[in-house]
Amino acid sequence: MPLILHARRAVDEVTAAIRRIGNLRGVVHSFSGSVEQAQHLWKLGFCLGLGGPLTYPRAHRLREIVATMPLEYLLLETDSPDQPLHGHQGQRNEPALLAEVCVCVARLRGVEPEEVAAATTRNCERLFRLDS
Repeated sequence: MPLILHARRAVDEVTAAIRRIGNLRGVVHSFSGSVEQAQHLWKLGFCLGLGGPLTYPRAHRLREIVATMPLEYLLLETDSPDQPLHGHQGQRNEPALLAEVCVCVARLRGVEPEEVAAATTRNCERLFRLDS
């Protein structure tokens, strides 16, 4: 089974634990770390879960990561009912808003949303072994 990890303010510690234990796979939910921390996680085979916070124009670090990261390590998430998207502040976050996260990622990468949707769906199927 894949791990779903929340590493708020503890990405280095979580990465060290993953490395120490070894032979793990999963996703770091609601990733908010640095480019370097993201790269360490990819090298360990972990995906990054990104959602609402990415949609805020001032989320420069997250936007840089998403624009340049290997697409095979990206998962989209809403973290419903928390973490509202930009333009939805003060509202309950809903899974239906995942399409807006997808559009945001596509714009940052300069591709069509369908490409991001297809790639992240494949990533999810691979991680959770849904195609087996």
